[in-house]
Amino acid sequence: MTAFADFDQIRIINLPSRTDRRREMEGELRRVGLANDPRVEFVDGVLVEDKAPFRAPGEKGVFLAHLNILEAAAAAGASVLILEDDVDFTAAAQDWRPPVGADIAYGGYYASDPSNLEKSDIIGAHCMGFSARAAQALVPFLSGLIDHQSPPPIDGAYVWFRRQQQGFVTHFATPTVAEQRPSRSDIAQLRAVDRIKLIRGPISAARSLKRKLVRGQFTFGLREAVIVSIIGVAISTAAAYYHVRG
Repeated sequence: MTAFADFDQIRIINLPSRTDRRREMEGELRRVGLANDPRVEFVDGVLVEDKAPFRAPGEKGVFLAHLNILEAAAAAGASVLILEDDVDFTAAAQDWRPPVGADIAYGGYYASDPSNLEKSDIIGAHCMGFSARAAQALVPFLSGLIDHQSPPPIDGAYVWFRRQQQGFVTHFATPTVAEQRPSRSDIAQLRAVDRIKLIRGPISAARSLKRKLVRGQFTFGLREAVIVSIIGVAISTAAAYYHVRG
């Protein structure tokens, strides 16, 4: 079975500068048989300098990137699956098929109240599916929020839409089909270790090793021993750097 077979389009948001995330995402596509799927397209993320009225430039950029994809899907009359480039697919991804009639499908999410997903606040918009009619309704709704005095981030905007608009059926994948992999953020304020360019490479390697360990793909050999040693040096360097600054 083709992964995500019920969607006309699959769009992946990726900043051109994040070639690391694109490589990882291409690996994920290969894993689920979508490497050469004509429905798949990488879409450039949006960079902005003026964050207003959002809380951060990255938050506004993600919002606009989702809106751009939905505008294109609405114009084409197509259903669309929107993926952010820090997605890892779970074992459930291959067979996930939202029920017939679902307009909004959450493939990955974090719920404030898992016992009542429909009414829960939802964090995460890294794997979102929309019917053509949902895309067409979301475009004017999201466009209107750009001028709101305090607009929510995109995941909150989808919750607002669901609460304010009637007649749209929501589906939550259970179990989830996509998780966010550990990665340097382009949205939130950078962690201390990510602000030091000297150790970004080792930190990225450490996250990759953790990811493989969690997924049962980890084998420890000479290469891994070298990486662990480099990570140790990087952490020591970071500690010394902050001690000197302090």
